[in-house]
Amino acid sequence: MSEKFFKRILNYASETGSKNIPEHLVKPFLKSQGITVPRFVVVEKISDLSKAGVLRFPVVLKVSSNRFIHKTDVGGVLLNIRSMSELKRSVKVFREKFGGETLLVEEMVSGNVDMICGLIHDDYFGMCIMIGIGGIYTEIYKDISTRVVPVSRVDVLEMISELKGRGLLEGFRNIRVNKAAFVNLVLRFSAIGEEYGKHILGLDANPVVLNQTSATVVDAKMVLK
Repeated sequence: MSEKFFKRILNYASETGSKNIPEHLVKPFLKSQGITVPRFVVVEKISDLSKAGVLRFPVVLKVSSNRFIHKTDVGGVLLNIRSMSELKRSVKVFREKFGGETLLVEEMVSGNVDMICGLIHDDYFGMCIMIGIGGIYTEIYKDISTRVVPVSRVDVLEMISELKGRGLLEGFRNIRVNKAAFVNLVLRFSAIGEEYGKHILGLDANPVVLNQTSATVVDAKMVLK
């Protein structure tokens, strides 16, 4: 199943000449790998909004394009849309702002902790995996741990123990998250690195939202070699 979704990614890169893969193609691939993502609907045209009725409000509206890797920097993310009428108005604004770009509508995910998980190809070590404290402060805190792919469950637990913010996953101030779900997510990213690493320059999930039941990839970016 996952081969089908990755083939779509490769076909997109071939057809567009872009190595930057938009989120509406990355998310289905991650889901096919057993990684939890929010429920979403891809909007290519206004009539596609009829499919958004299956989603629970509030939802998020995003531009999904190889041109806008950092969506928030260009105003390409709108949070907390609470009704279909509000969503239709927002889609109209985005279509005027971003032209014919694909849009992504997805359910908002609540959680207690934001993490990051990513794959990066290193010229010396090959495919590596990284985890860290995620969200908007990732680049400020730089609280990360890295290993060469593949990693075991013991490796992932060791990586978490190296983080300064590890207490966030271990009940600090009664914060409750599903640490095991995050460990499983990291292992699945490692498996992606093993199987598809020859194609991938980087795969970044930030944030990965943790709550008591799950670890959900809310935003994802992929760059091919």
